[in-house]
Order: sequence, then structure tokens, then C-alpha cells
Amino acid sequence: MKKFLLNISLFITTPLILVSLFEVGIYFFRENIFSETKLEHLFYKEISDYKWINKIKSDTIIVLAGSSSVRYGLSCSKLNDLNPDSSIYVNIAMDARDPIATYFIIKSLDLNKISAIYMGLDPWIYAKRYYKHRNSYFYLDFKLIELFKYSKEHDKSAFLKRYKSLLSILKNSSSKYSDFDINIPSDFGSVALNRTDVNFNDSGDWFQIESYNWSDLQFIYLRKIQDYCATNNIKFALFIPPKRSDYSNSYKKYFKEIHFEYVNKLDKNGITAPVFGKFNQMDTIGDSIFFAEAYHLNEKGQKRYSEIFYNMTLLKNECFTQNYNWFDEK
Repeated sequence: MKKFLLNISLFITTPLILVSLFEVGIYFFRENIFSETKLEHLFYKEISDYKWINKIKSDTIIVLAGSSSVRYGLSCSKLNDLNPDSSIYVNIAMDARDPIATYFIIKSLDLNKISAIYMGLDPWIYAKRYYKHRNSYFYLDFKLIELFKYSKEHDKSAFLKRYKSLLSILKNSSSKYSDFDINIPSDFGSVALNRTDVNFNDSGDWFQIESYNWSDLQFIYLRKIQDYCATNNIKFALFIPPKRSDYSNSYKKYFKEIHFEYVNKLDKNGITAPVFGKFNQMDTIGDSIFFAEAYHLNEKGQKRYSEIFYNMTLLKNECFTQNYNWFDEK
């Protein structure tokens, strides 16, 4: 009986000891875990995916960056047609893409060609709730109580991915850039949505800040992009991609406090880049006819917004402050 109880005790305590050791390691070595060198290794594939940009023969390249609202919201071909000089627009935005991945992609580009970078701001991308759409390495950024909640609500394998990521650091396995030669995309990275208009489905809290908090790393890396551009004499500006009226109205109604927290964190992290655009800037010129759903433009909207965007880049825009108005007055 004693032997049986001993075995049961070992069976229970061994995993607890291992988890405790893992968590102590995550706590004390956090600075090393999230060092720039460590994070860069997560994005070798993404960096390789944009090797085609360095193949463009133009001496002047303008980069569009951000998440899906930028990927589908702007047409590089349309912008290149509007542009009177030989500079070429390229789009490195991707679904759920954050400032961290964007930073490492930008660093891989030929600095001698990049003249400007325009980055779209979508506040929810900066919430830890979006870690399910990132490399599972970012599960190491959760506090333990946050991860318990996250594993119940979003990803039952969260703890397994967390500790697997930690062990990958100990292995210190090196990543390599892909040697695959990627051709220049037909619209230089932009993609048009042709699907039928979808009604807005308000799925509740898009941020869940109370449960999982903000990802401070995202704000840090947005500042890194800003500083990198300043150091290398590259124009850097932020813009607000448009949303359909039902979406922007819901945002204004339910997320005032969260929005204030977001702009406050941008300000405290030293974000001072020029900023332009509004959430509801398409409301008075057609609104729903330009959207595939509440937060992504369709092909018609993409072309129309590309014209609006281009004209806004020609203006002298004020630097970002907490008082920037994200909505046009009606």
C-alpha cells in the first residue's frame, strides 16, 4: 500500500515540479526569451516570403504595412498608376500581422530603395487575445493565470505549446532563410476581395483586455519601427484603415475605455509619427457598397480607398497624439 501511495505521489508531484521549474525559468529569463535576437528567429519564413521586394528594379520603393485591412484595403497597382514618378508601392500586410513581424520584415529590405513606410493601425492587433494567430512562442508572454483562461476559452493546447516553445530555446536550433525564389506578385502583395457582402456579426469583446491584457511587445516594436525609419532616413507614417459604419459604430459604443487605453499606450511608448485617416471615412461616399464585410473592403472599395489614401499621403499630416480624432464628425 505504501508503495502504491508513493507511486501516486510521484505521479502527481513530478508534473507539478516540472511546471514550476518551467514557470520559474520563464519568469527569470523573460528578457532573454523576448530579446530581439530570439524573436527574429521566429520570422525567417515571413522574411523569406518578401525576398521578391529586393528584386524590384525601381530605385524607390514605398512599403504598405499592417494587418488584413491593409492587405485587402489598398491596391499597389492602383497606387502605382496614380503615382507620377517611378517609385513602386509594395504591400507587406497580412491577416493578423503585428508590429513585431513587420519590424523584422522591414529590416530585411534593401534600405537604399525604401523611401517611405505607411503602417495601418488596428487596435485589436495589439491585444494578447490575438496570440492564437501568432507563432505559439508568444504563449510565453502570458501570465500563468492568463494562460489558464486562454486554454479554456481559445486553445486547449496552450500549455503544451508554451512549454514546447520554451524547450525550443534550450535546443537553440537555428532557423534558415528559404532559398525558394519567389516571383513578384501581380499586385505587389495586395489582394482584392471579390466575395459577396456579409452582414456584421458582433461576436462580443474583440479585445478581452480584462482577461488577457495588452501585448506590450507590440507597442515596443511599433516604436522600434518608428526609430528604425528615423535612423535610416525613411519616411514613416501611420494611418487608420476604414471600416463599415456598423462596425465603427459598434466600436465607438462598446470600446471607448479600451480605445483610450490603446491611444494612451501609443503615446506612452513615444509614438509621434504623422497619422491620417478615419474609421468612418467611407460612410458618406457609399459605405456598404465598398465592403466585403464590416472590416474589409471589397475590390471596388479597394480601388476607391487607394485614391483617397494616395491623396492623403500628399498632405502635411500632424503627428500622432492622444487627441487624434479617429472618426469624422457627422
